[in-house]
Amino acid sequence: MRRIRICSAVAVLCLWGLARAAMAETIEAEHAELVATLSPDEGFIDDPFAFDHAGSRLLYVNSDTGTSATVVVVDALQRTELMRVSLKAFTLRPSKVEFALDGEHFVVWTEDSKTGRKRVALIDKKGKVIRKFGPALDIVRSNYEGNDALVVHDVGAIKSRKKASAGEEPVVVRHSVAVYSLANGKLIGKKSNLDLDATDRSPELDFTLKYWIEDFTIAVGIKGGAWDAKEDQRSPDFEGWYVMPTQTFAKRLPIKDLVAHREHMARMVKFAKRSRDIVVRHNLSGVDFIEDGAFTSISLAEPFHHYDAQSLVTQASSEGNLFFTLTIDPVHPDAAAARRAVTPWMDLYEYNPATKKAVRRARLLPPKGRKHTWRATTNNWAIMPRHIGFDRGGTKLLLYQLDAKR
Repeated sequence: MRRIRICSAVAVLCLWGLARAAMAETIEAEHAELVATLSPDEGFIDDPFAFDHAGSRLLYVNSDTGTSATVVVVDALQRTELMRVSLKAFTLRPSKVEFALDGEHFVVWTEDSKTGRKRVALIDKKGKVIRKFGPALDIVRSNYEGNDALVVHDVGAIKSRKKASAGEEPVVVRHSVAVYSLANGKLIGKKSNLDLDATDRSPELDFTLKYWIEDFTIAVGIKGGAWDAKEDQRSPDFEGWYVMPTQTFAKRLPIKDLVAHREHMARMVKFAKRSRDIVVRHNLSGVDFIEDGAFTSISLAEPFHHYDAQSLVTQASSEGNLFFTLTIDPVHPDAAAARRAVTPWMDLYEYNPATKKAVRRARLLPPKGRKHTWRATTNNWAIMPRHIGFDRGGTKLLLYQLDAKR
């Protein structure tokens, strides 16, 4: 029986290989038209590329290893080059580049390959560095209280003021969070520290950190109950939401079911930090939209078990719709049962949090034999096949125009 199953799997894989070779020449995409192939005359297209807030302009980075890094801005509708901006005043190896909301500046990230610490700069259209942020463990772009902002989160160890046990040197882990306006560089709210012991507890706040949300601006955990003099007892612990820029508890939620709450907390730890995102459900039965510590189930155009559960890629956003892709497993259970391999489409979905609906906007065959990265808007989908055997970039950027929203 085991031999029969193995042979069946091999047969299906062989069928998929033949099918893929045949279809690669005749099928490229559905509901998406390739309208431009961007390829530099010299160097290569580096990892960062992005659309502006309106989706009308596309930027990519033209790099030449160790010598230059230039932002190239293209009109996404006319497919014409608009400008080139050198990044050499800040970095020759950007890890991420985005348009600022004013459309006149660029937000550029770079990361130390050894420490993982990040730095960010705001750069104008002439390549001048307007201001810098970091270095820090995390620097996240966020829409904070209506401001185009950067949240700078860092972690360090400081010595405890308490006496140590014999042979021990007590260490406190300090989380520092500061929110800065990109428009003027000013601090929004307060720069705040959260000092935790070895159990992730803050004795000062009587608070145990479990996870972060809203781009590190809110620490969520267990807040100790208060002493009730009238009842002469301590009230039960509750879930506390500690807002770092205001240094106040914004929410104090009762814990009604200890077991269910513990399970929810454990799941949230895995998907912490982001304001909102699309995540694979813990039991691999589908995908959920996560926001403010709550999960919303998402219905897909294809049964989830047809997809490779590990293929989910999201384009997270602090506002507006979210995009994500899932890739069909060519030998998923239904295909294997029918002894017929299926096309390994990569499906692009657009999710609207207001309507709680996800629409499959387009699908195409992933670049054969190589990894890829993508960015999407309501009208466009840009895909970069990665270099083979090289740790960054590719030779071209493919720009697809999506069909009118279905």
